[in-house]
Amino acid sequence: MTFLILILPVLAGLLLRWISRNERRREYVQQRLRVLTQRIEDEDIPSLTRTMRQQAASFIPRNFRASFDAEFDAAGNRIGPISLGFAGLFAAIVVAAFTEFVMGFNPVVVALFSLVAVSVAPVITLRIAQSRYRNRFLDVFPDALDLVRRGIRSGLPVNEALVVAAREISDPVGSELRRALEQVQVGVQMTDALQATSDRIRVADFRFMVVALTMQQKTGGSLAETLANLSSVIRARRALRLKARALSAEAKVSAMVLAALPFLVGGAMWVMNRGLVQPLIVDPRGRFMVGLAFTSLLAGLTVMYILVRRAVR
Repeated sequence: MTFLILILPVLAGLLLRWISRNERRREYVQQRLRVLTQRIEDEDIPSLTRTMRQQAASFIPRNFRASFDAEFDAAGNRIGPISLGFAGLFAAIVVAAFTEFVMGFNPVVVALFSLVAVSVAPVITLRIAQSRYRNRFLDVFPDALDLVRRGIRSGLPVNEALVVAAREISDPVGSELRRALEQVQVGVQMTDALQATSDRIRVADFRFMVVALTMQQKTGGSLAETLANLSSVIRARRALRLKARALSAEAKVSAMVLAALPFLVGGAMWVMNRGLVQPLIVDPRGRFMVGLAFTSLLAGLTVMYILVRRAVR
C-alpha cells in the first residue's frame, strides 16, 4: 500500500508531462497552419496528437493541464514532472524512515506523513525553481533594457531593437525574447507576444516594460526614458537586496553554527563516553527524544530562513 502511495504521483506526473508536450505541439502546428493558409478552421485541422490526447487522457480537465504547463514555464522548463516525482519520492522515503525507525510511529501515521511529504515536496521544489529562474532573469534584464533603449535612441524601431536584444542578450532573457519573436513571425502582435511572455515568466518588471510598450504604441511618449528609469530601478533594487544579504550573513552563519553544534557535541560525546550516548540510539524512547529534538531544530531553522528571506526580498 505504501509503495502504491509513493509511485502513483510519479506515474501521474509522467502522464501529465506527456499530455502537455503533445498539447503544446498541437497548438503550435495549428497556429502555423492558420497563418499560412487562412482557410482551415481549428476544428477541421487533422491532428494525431488530439486523437492520442482524447484516447489517453480524456478524464483530465483542460484547465488543469494548462495550469500545470504554466507552472513549468514559470520555472523556465528546467524541471519537469520527473524531477518533481523524484523530489516527492525522496521526501516520502526520508519522512517514512524518520517517522518509523526514529520516532517509532505506527504504520498508519507513517503513511499519513509520507503522503503529506509526497504532496508538499514537489510544490516546494517547483516554487524554488521558479524563484531561481526569476532571479536569473532579473540579473540580465537591465542589460536588455539598456540595449533596447540605445537602439531606440539610435533610430531603430521598437521591434528591431527587441530583435537585437534577443540576439545579443544571454539567456534567460534572450531565450524568452526569441520565443516571443517566433510568435510574431507567425502573425501574433508584438505586444500580445510580450504579454504572453510576461504571464509565463511572472516577473513584475518585465510586465511593466510590456505596459510601457503598449502605452507608447497607443499614446506615444518617450519610451527610451521610461526604459532607462526602469533599468535604474531594477539595478538599485538589486544592489539593495545584495546589501541586505550581506548584512544578514551574520545571522546565516549563526544559524549554521547552531545547526551543526548538536551534531558536533553528540559526536564528541559518542567518542568520549559511548555508553552515555548509546541509549539515545538503542532505546526507542531515546530515539524518540532525538527525533523530537531534530524536528525542533529543523522548525527553528525554517523560521529563521523565512525571516531572513523576507528581510532581503
